[in-house]
Amino acid sequence: MIGLLFHGPEVFDSGWACRIIEAMKTIDAVKCVLAGTMGRTAVIDNGVEGIKFWGKMPGACLSKLASEVNSVVMVNFGKSEQAGLTFGAMVVERAGKDIPVVQLECSGPFFVVWAEGCNPRIIDVFHEMGVPQREKIKIKPSVWEEHGRVYRRITTADPGDFILVNGIMVGRATGTEVVISCEDGHIVEILGAEVKEHGIEKLDRFGGIALRTVKLGTTSKIRRTKHTPRILKSNGHGVAFVDHAGMYVYDLIQGVAGVVTVGDDTTAVVGDILYRFQIPVIGIVDGDRDMILRNGHFTPGSVILTVKEDDRFGLKAYKVVFQNRQKIEESFEEVQRRILEIVRKDLLARQDL
Repeated sequence: MIGLLFHGPEVFDSGWACRIIEAMKTIDAVKCVLAGTMGRTAVIDNGVEGIKFWGKMPGACLSKLASEVNSVVMVNFGKSEQAGLTFGAMVVERAGKDIPVVQLECSGPFFVVWAEGCNPRIIDVFHEMGVPQREKIKIKPSVWEEHGRVYRRITTADPGDFILVNGIMVGRATGTEVVISCEDGHIVEILGAEVKEHGIEKLDRFGGIALRTVKLGTTSKIRRTKHTPRILKSNGHGVAFVDHAGMYVYDLIQGVAGVVTVGDDTTAVVGDILYRFQIPVIGIVDGDRDMILRNGHFTPGSVILTVKEDDRFGLKAYKVVFQNRQKIEESFEEVQRRILEIVRKDLLARQDL
């Protein structure tokens, strides 16, 4: 069996995912796994069937997939060819095993044999498709420790890119290399970036991070390719609460009728995802949006509440309305009524969508 590890939405929006699935099926049975939240949205939009969502980092997915198949093809569409090469090297490094793996980098396109031992027919098929081979590269270690601090390096940034830690924006890159240092779960420094302290505060409020394994990313926007949302009606009950952690939205919205979101960009991203399931949101925002997602959609019936401080009022709503629970079995209308009841002094504007 051949394992296919997909990363990011562009491999689906570009059509490469379907092409490579069909090509590999001519060799052997395939097992398809995805790493990345927005990639999952692209799977829905493109109607691709048979993709498993493990909710793990690419390196962890690669390691697990390699234990279940004979060969792995990693399919990526980087911001550039060099970024794609670097991404492949980092994923193989993070997997920490000698895994027979070939990367198809769709930004070229080209393929790279990172470790020997894959089914030779895979290479033959790439040649038949007219995809050339590139040599693998060596990269500097991406994670290290010094004087009690953990450091992690990102080398795939472009100046101006958003820097995301667990889906939360902590700054914007000023160059092509960003180094984050962490002590006792707290980010103490970000080199090569204009830092957004508010984002770091949010991570601390959620209990800090394990820098060695946390999901990191840099991007100019969440989805670089054109796409059309695909509507899949859902019938749920109860309302979920999503606070500045849009990357976990699929885990939180199973079978719900509505969602309360906290944060400008979280509301934009989650609202756009939920549009596909026709699930409305009550967005609590304060106007500090970073525009990581442009031209998003909202389900009719959604409402955006602009308050003085979204963090502070979000905590209040979570405590008073949700009783500190991630999901409550109330109707969307009742939750909206109760939030409007307690927001009066904080409300700056209301937008019904």
